[in-house]
Amino acid sequence: MKQIIPIVIMLLLATGIFSCKKETYSDALFITGTETNSSTALTVDQSASSTAISITSSGLASNDITVQLAIDTTLIAAYNQANRKNYKAPPSDLYSLSKGTVIIKSGTHISDAVAFTMRSNQGLQEGVSYMVPVTISHVSGGEKVLASSKTIFIIINKVIRSTVASITENYFKCDFSKNNDQLKNMRAISYEARVLVNNFDDHSPFISSLMGIEETYLLRFGDVTISKDQLQQAGGKPLTVPTSFATGRWYHIASTYDGSVQRIYVDGVLAVQESVSRTIDLTNTWAGGFHLGYSADGRLLDGLISECRVWSKALTQAEIQDGMCGVNPASPGLVAYWKLNEGTGNTAFDLSGNKHDAVAQRNVTWVTNVRCN
Repeated sequence: MKQIIPIVIMLLLATGIFSCKKETYSDALFITGTETNSSTALTVDQSASSTAISITSSGLASNDITVQLAIDTTLIAAYNQANRKNYKAPPSDLYSLSKGTVIIKSGTHISDAVAFTMRSNQGLQEGVSYMVPVTISHVSGGEKVLASSKTIFIIINKVIRSTVASITENYFKCDFSKNNDQLKNMRAISYEARVLVNNFDDHSPFISSLMGIEETYLLRFGDVTISKDQLQQAGGKPLTVPTSFATGRWYHIASTYDGSVQRIYVDGVLAVQESVSRTIDLTNTWAGGFHLGYSADGRLLDGLISECRVWSKALTQAEIQDGMCGVNPASPGLVAYWKLNEGTGNTAFDLSGNKHDAVAQRNVTWVTNVRCN
């Protein structure tokens, strides 16, 4: 092959791709795009979604090069271990390759494309993250393949459409105070919620409450000491996300405490953390106890909420990322789980089986067909 893309090889060398190898390749094949990132995302709704895969050569092919591609789900385990993830393969009848062979024609450096297709998101479970690896399985003519770029890991983003609750001028109350001794001195805890804020509170103390108990363990936006659009875990030692939040868009929020470090994640990304030693009493009835969208005689949140959960353990980042749109109600450590998708009535039922139903102060406005992925 005539060398026409030396810059690709230089970039790979610069990023340490060959750091463990004594040999360097002046000519090599790789899956297009994997020289910078070995994974890609495919968003899947109720209908089919596809993404194209091709092979690139670092130089012009002097002869036709035939490359065989294959799906190999056994590669997921190694990816998970290397990246601290929990991906699984979707049911095999949901995905396919349009063909198994592509060709880099003589005098060119990019092959024709093969389509990877997910037929729909039906059969994909809530709380599970899915991945399908597509790899180079064979190359004609003995051409070199970059080992680090021979596989592309396709991450499947499942679209979920659901009903959510508006808590503008409203809120939910949950009573944790009865028959719950295990919730009195918690050394580990997690809160999760999806939230869209219409407007942040413009009046002192500028607080829009998301979930929890005032002066105990509360997720809220704003305070007199921070901006009204900053997120804070209050109660005990406050922990504040340094960046501002926008109105009119959905966020997934998670606050965790593992007995020594409290953390806040935004959309599955760690935003802030701090060391602290404390216990949390979820049975505390101060200021009315545990609420969604309320604290200290008011401080309501103007917006929408869904997927609110309380755990008796500190979730890992991978667990948070896997469950942003839903989790298995039988998951270990789940204290309360309100999907807030009832669509009727004024009660958000606890799906964990622990009977911690949350009851609204007044009639709930339900909003349908809200997308999560």
